[in-house]
Amino acid sequence: MTGLVSHRFSAHHSAGFRHPHQPNRRSAFGGHRMTGRELVRRTLAGAVRMVFRPRITGLSNIPTAGPFILAANHLSFADHTFLMIFVPRPVFFVGKAERFGRPGLRGRLSGKFFERMDVIPVRRDGGRGGVAALELSRDVLDRGYAVGIHPEGTRSPDGRLYRGHTGAAWMSLTTGAPVVPCGLVATDRVQPPGRFLLRPVRFDIHFGTPIEPTEFAGREKLSTSRRQLTDQIMREIRNLSGQEFVDRFAIKGQAMTAAARPTDQRGPVT
Repeated sequence: MTGLVSHRFSAHHSAGFRHPHQPNRRSAFGGHRMTGRELVRRTLAGAVRMVFRPRITGLSNIPTAGPFILAANHLSFADHTFLMIFVPRPVFFVGKAERFGRPGLRGRLSGKFFERMDVIPVRRDGGRGGVAALELSRDVLDRGYAVGIHPEGTRSPDGRLYRGHTGAAWMSLTTGAPVVPCGLVATDRVQPPGRFLLRPVRFDIHFGTPIEPTEFAGREKLSTSRRQLTDQIMREIRNLSGQEFVDRFAIKGQAMTAAARPTDQRGPVT
């Protein structure tokens, strides 16, 4: 069942969480009924593999059961889509609420797609909207599913990796779910900021070893624990993506106007 969340989400609606599908329903598709979401995922995965020939490593690091948090760098508008279609389990991504309810045919189609893929909308007001999205994400994890998030909070304006916000760490420390770091490479060349059409450029997705929050046992509620775990997550992402690290927060919207950095500062691409 899709429609876990919608653009009408608010902090008071988290009790209305619906399972994305009921597991173990028998059919001809590998012994289970293929949901609409899974059909979309498999179709898109095949098309993307054919056109872009992505290099994907570390899929064995994705837990086969139980909740986990997928934390990735953010280079392109297409990052959500690529991750959702190549991770073999449903991942409910935290995405900006502005993607829903846009005017025009393209806006409506985009909104329907992200609703079908169960994106968790976050209002980027720096306050109640972000807290509400994290609370719903915690609900998703508590039910045994996976949540995806970009700790930088916005796309990189110049291809470098910026300081992470503590949302992913908060979810991990609150629920005990491990964090799977992920490094994306060259997705900003597939879809540069401000462009709608995708370019047939090869890109990489690298999944790292899950990070368990066990070393923070007894200190889960401390802000220092959230920052330390966040910094650990960002180090792993940097190792996977090969990006230069910038120890400050990225500015929202800057990616639309910033010029691209030279290739040699964006990580290894061959």
